[in-house]
Amino acid sequence: MEEGLAKVKASKKRERSDTFWNYSEEDNGTFFDSIFEGTNPNYYLDSSVVKLDWKGRTKYCWQLMSVKTGKPASTVRSTKPYRLALVWAVTTRPEKFGQMRIDTLKTTLPTIKTKRGDHCRHRCGNDWCCNPRHIQIGTRVSNEQDKHFHYFLNHPNQEVRDRFRATFPDLMKKQKVW
Repeated sequence: MEEGLAKVKASKKRERSDTFWNYSEEDNGTFFDSIFEGTNPNYYLDSSVVKLDWKGRTKYCWQLMSVKTGKPASTVRSTKPYRLALVWAVTTRPEKFGQMRIDTLKTTLPTIKTKRGDHCRHRCGNDWCCNPRHIQIGTRVSNEQDKHFHYFLNHPNQEVRDRFRATFPDLMKKQKVW
């Protein structure tokens, strides 16, 4: 009897309909908008982490948090929060990001939807950040180069961070990292 039950379970593959890929871009954008607006019952954005760019300007990182646990949510709709944020920037709030930035995102967005495509480069160095202004789409090589910069820019020792920022602002600007 148990053997027959196991065969039935094995033959029926679970089909998920609650993932990022099963929703339209507009649905995903609307979903993230509810998080951005603070009306989502399950998630909210924490923007308490601040970084300085190559000019010393303040930049706010957004971290997706679970309402239930109060802890960071590393995935939502079975994907990284920054993917939803990029779709949101293009479909729901393009006026916040400038036409040139939106046009670039529209053309490159499909390349990050697969595992073999381009990468989301976090300019801030926080892989959990879902602020669309902190994310640009680029190659794996560029993403790896960013990691070298972020080793120093996110170093636990404040002196190291400050010294790197003071010594290499031109390289940070060229790499578009902070």
